[in-house]
Amino acid sequence: MGLPLQVFLLGLLTVFLVLLVVVATGHAIIWIVNRFPGHRPGTRETAPATKAAIRPGHMAAIVAAVRTHSRGKARIDSIEPL
Repeated sequence: MGLPLQVFLLGLLTVFLVLLVVVATGHAIIWIVNRFPGHRPGTRETAPATKAAIRPGHMAAIVAAVRTHSRGKARIDSIEPL
């Protein structure tokens, strides 16, 4: 094998290994965050009483959209109006 082919194969292998490490690190971070679901910044334990409630039709549309997009894997814990 010539030197250019060896350099090319080494470069492909290096890129593949780096991408593999990036993907594995991403999966590990996601797993850790989902494993320990503590209090998330910016969320409230109770919604203020002054805000309007979400209409049932809007709630059904949001739940259906999330269910369709996530293929049934996601779950909505709460929805707060803006």
